[in-house]
Amino acid sequence: MNDFGELNKKLRSLTLQELRQWLASSGMPANVRKIADTTLEALEALATLNTATARHENSLAYVGYLSILPWNRKSVNKPDLDGIEKILNEHVRDSSSRQIILEHLKGRFINDLKKPRILVVDDERIALESLAYILEKENYEVVTAGSGTEAIARMEESDIDLVITDLIMGEVDGTAIIKETVSKYPDTRVIMITGYATVDTAVQALRMGAFHYIEKPVRVDDLLTSVKDALRHKYSNGGRNVLCIEGQSRESHISLGKTIAGAMNRKFAIISLSETREESDILGIGRASDDARPGCIIEEIRRADAADPVIMLEGLDTAVSEFSGDITSILMEVIAPFKKREFRDRYMDVPFDLSGVIFILTSCSAENIQSPLRDVLDIVRL
Repeated sequence: MNDFGELNKKLRSLTLQELRQWLASSGMPANVRKIADTTLEALEALATLNTATARHENSLAYVGYLSILPWNRKSVNKPDLDGIEKILNEHVRDSSSRQIILEHLKGRFINDLKKPRILVVDDERIALESLAYILEKENYEVVTAGSGTEAIARMEESDIDLVITDLIMGEVDGTAIIKETVSKYPDTRVIMITGYATVDTAVQALRMGAFHYIEKPVRVDDLLTSVKDALRHKYSNGGRNVLCIEGQSRESHISLGKTIAGAMNRKFAIISLSETREESDILGIGRASDDARPGCIIEEIRRADAADPVIMLEGLDTAVSEFSGDITSILMEVIAPFKKREFRDRYMDVPFDLSGVIFILTSCSAENIQSPLRDVLDIVRL
C-alpha cells in the first residue's frame, strides 16, 4: 500500500540545486514554503562543512517530498451532471439513494467552485476599503456596504457566508444587522467590530448571536484568524458531506466509485482500510522517528498528482474489528468538514487542504458506525 521507501531513497540523493528548482515550481502555500526554505538553508549551511549525516539526508527527502505534492494542482472541473444521473440509474436501484448521491455531488461541485463570500459593513469609507482589500488578498469574495440599510439589501440579493460589521453606524447599526442575520440567515456568521469595546458590549453582541467581536484598531492577524474560525464553524455545522456506500458487493462499490470519479472528471484512488492496522498507517509517522513516513491519505494524493481526487476508503466495518485503536476518531481527522481544510499528516507536519477531495466510505453494514463519524455521513444502501 505504501511505496514511500523507494521514493525516499531517490529524494535523499537530491542535490540542493535540484531542490531549489523543485521548490520554485511547487506551488506550495507561503507558510509551507517558509518551512521548506528554512530547512534548505540549514542544509546549505551543513553542506559548507561537508557534513553528510542520516539527519541531513532525511531533511533532503522531507523538502523534496513537500515539493512534489500537488498543492494547487486540480482537475479540470467540468462534471457531467447529466451523465452522473444516467450512471446512477444504472447502478443504484433505490430512487432515494440515487437522489442522495446526486444532490451530494451537485452540492460538492458548487461548493468547490465557490469562494467564501464576506459582507463588510462600515460607514467610514477608508475603513471599509481597507477591510475589503485585506480580505480580497486572502482570496475571499468581498461584498461591501456603507450602511446598515445597504447591508440588509446586500444579504437579500446574494448568499453571504460571513458578515463583518462595525457597531456604531447610522439608523441601522451593528446590533440591528446581527438581529437581521440571526433571524433570516441563521447559517451566516457575524463578526462585530467596535471601537467602544467593553465587557458589556461584547457580551451583548455574543448574546444576540455574533460569532466574535474585534476591537479597533483592527489587527490584520486578529481579523484573519477570526474570519477563519467563523468560516470553520459555519462549515463544521454545514451538514453531512461524506458518502458512505453500504452493501455486500466490493465490485459494485468500486464500479460506482470509478464512474462517479469519471463523471466528475477526477482521479480515482482506493485505500483498503482493512490493510491499515494502526494510526500511523493513515496519519503517518513524524520525522524524529527512524521509521518516519507519510500516511496513506497523503500518499494517495501524491500518486494521483491532484489535490481533488475521489478517494474510496474501503471496508470500514472490517477495519473497525482489526484496527489497533479507534479508527473512527482517526478518520474524523481526515474527513470531518472542520478538519479537512487543515489536515496534518504526521510526517509532513504542515497543513494540507483536503477540502477538494471527495471521500467515499464503504461498509457491508453501516449499523455499527458510531457518532461522531456517523454524523458526517450520507449513508446510501446499494
